[in-house]
Amino acid sequence: MTTKIADALELAYIDTDIYQSKRLWLPIGSRGVFGGQIIAQALSAATNTVDKQYIVNSLQSYFLLPGDNKVPILYRVIRVRDGKSYCTRLVNAIQNGKVILTAACSFQVPEKSELDHQYPMPKVPFPEEIKRFILHFRISDIKLIEFNRIIIISTQETLQEWAENKVIPEKYRELIRIRLEEPIPIEFKKVVYPKPEDYINPVKTEPKQCVWMKSKQTLPDDIRFHHVVAAYCSDHYLLSTALFAHGITSFSNPRLNMIASLDHVIWFHAPFRADEWLLFEMESSRTIGGRGLTFGRFFTRDGKLVMSCAQEGVIRVSPQKSISEKKRELISDPKISKL
Repeated sequence: MTTKIADALELAYIDTDIYQSKRLWLPIGSRGVFGGQIIAQALSAATNTVDKQYIVNSLQSYFLLPGDNKVPILYRVIRVRDGKSYCTRLVNAIQNGKVILTAACSFQVPEKSELDHQYPMPKVPFPEEIKRFILHFRISDIKLIEFNRIIIISTQETLQEWAENKVIPEKYRELIRIRLEEPIPIEFKKVVYPKPEDYINPVKTEPKQCVWMKSKQTLPDDIRFHHVVAAYCSDHYLLSTALFAHGITSFSNPRLNMIASLDHVIWFHAPFRADEWLLFEMESSRTIGGRGLTFGRFFTRDGKLVMSCAQEGVIRVSPQKSISEKKRELISDPKISKL
């Protein structure tokens, strides 16, 4: 089952500068609605209130409360300023009478610049090169212990192999099967992917990763919609990059107990299509105080840096108790000891 990205981002017009969500996605294991969807819908609402000559150049948002996928989100747009070159909008995403996200969006009339520089795109395989390479490998053809950092075809196809691999414990394969049923409208191809065992017994690595992304469906030519789709994409994988430095997953010890976005910032640099492959380069510079800070850059396949983003979020871990510790707790429990 795949949801079209246009359906995931569609808004209903309620009144002047007021819009409402039609569909909301709650990812498996998440506390609330996917943050990228709320950001993208907020940007879409703001875009609806500016003239077509203005193109978004930045978005700064704060997540205040988790979203409930069973209740529509109301987006109220405030027209802060309309200038000759720039205009500004504030958007409050409201649910059950409370603001769950607030975003400031800046729009600019495109102009030529005498100054132009950028970070270079990292040297990684293109999506089709990843496919050609992996055709020589099957997870069933090699020992699992050797399947370390093998380049893969795509997240979905790799998870399908893992779900069918009996070497992986059944309880994890069941989680993978559930994950495969999620209606994600974006196609991903990770440049480097850990073996299944690395989720259960992860090791500390450099907090960096690269993922190719694009819409699964062909999109209309309106560049403003491509910006909205890219905003949706920018919340995938970014914050989890901070976990690499600590070797933390939901199965590790200590285990990941909570991960949730606090803020999300996007800068739009140059035109692009979100239905063509974009390389999302991610890195984390700091974790401290129960928070992780991450940065991301989007490149077209010809190496042009078209979008940058930053995100900070709550990251909390807790130790997993051993069987002996759990037994001791049961023995010391006065309710149990009386039995």
